[in-house]
Amino acid sequence: MVWLAFLEIVLIAIDVPGFKTYLVYGHTLLGLVILILAFYNNAQLRKTEAPSRLKRIVKSTAGLAALQIILGMIPFLNAVLAIGIPFIGVVTILHLMTALAIITQASSVATAYDMWEEKEYTK
Repeated sequence: MVWLAFLEIVLIAIDVPGFKTYLVYGHTLLGLVILILAFYNNAQLRKTEAPSRLKRIVKSTAGLAALQIILGMIPFLNAVLAIGIPFIGVVTILHLMTALAIITQASSVATAYDMWEEKEYTK
């Protein structure tokens, strides 16, 4: 999920004339994949004996992914329908900040889970 989130951020940052529409739709599709993966990871991790701290972080990551879809729909609809939503810049910044929070949490959980799974926490 970390690399998908990274690709998601890079995909929308690319500004290729003539391809921007395709990149936006690709960004949207990848966002939905990340949302599904976040909830899947949450469900799978709950079934393990992993530390509860990891379970809480994965749960909050799934919540952020759901929020991210809502925050992403606002600029998407603004761009596609050209309706002129006020404070669109604020929503876009919140969308970016949430994306960075998701990639940060996903990477920390991936590392911590691997360490837990390999018994690096115990002597």
